[in-house]
Amino acid sequence: MAIVHDVPLTSLTQSNMSVVIDSDDGARVTSFRVHGSEILTAHDDDPFNWGLYPMVPYAGRVRHATFSFNEKSYDLPVVTHGHALHGTVMHQTWTLLEVTDTVAVFETSLGEDWPFRGTCTHRIALLSDRLRCELSVTAHDDMPVQLGWHPWFHKGIAYTDFNAMLKRDSEGIATTERTTPATHNIDDCFLEPNAWPRVVVGDTTLEIASDCPFWVRYDAPSGDVCIEPQSGPPNGINDAPLVLKAGETFSRWMEIRVLPN
Repeated sequence: MAIVHDVPLTSLTQSNMSVVIDSDDGARVTSFRVHGSEILTAHDDDPFNWGLYPMVPYAGRVRHATFSFNEKSYDLPVVTHGHALHGTVMHQTWTLLEVTDTVAVFETSLGEDWPFRGTCTHRIALLSDRLRCELSVTAHDDMPVQLGWHPWFHKGIAYTDFNAMLKRDSEGIATTERTTPATHNIDDCFLEPNAWPRVVVGDTTLEIASDCPFWVRYDAPSGDVCIEPQSGPPNGINDAPLVLKAGETFSRWMEIRVLPN
């Protein structure tokens, strides 16, 4: 696949929707407009707190910023309360591989803060009624891997219905113990949705769908809300790692669907 060009911002348009992606900022969707209204939280000095960004090769917190693989321990960058957070590729510069009016494909390495070699691809497409994102990770070394997305919905009102939630411990990290889903002040990991999560932003109702089995919901003090599909739970590269052999590829998708009024 040939490199198209090397520019930081890529715009896609489709009927009454548009997105802007910044390849210099982790292939992050910096803007998603529906009928001219912005859906996502605007730029913030903290890179974790705005837009829609991919989380690879781990998603959510990693306890004490360390993990073990093949009987060896590895350290990760510390971000919050002594823990690692949301992967390495959101800090990478990505290469734009191909682009049309409605589809863009980006690629990057997993970076120097990840101890194994691998390549990540992010395909972003605007369909007639939805934004579709697809993430793929190809391992060049054997390694554990996890992926997901972190959309920030500006002043969104979330509606979620899950069968279970993972209980958090005293450090705020999700454990493997199932418990009754929380209903307020939510910063938790859920599983088994009875219906796709919905978020209302202004006059726009959105449905978030994915083939990821875990979902983190965060109701921010600012009034913004996050619904994060993830292939594994927080600290999953320790508690329940998916291991890719060198040469193997792992993929997941997410859609933000615009529902009719």
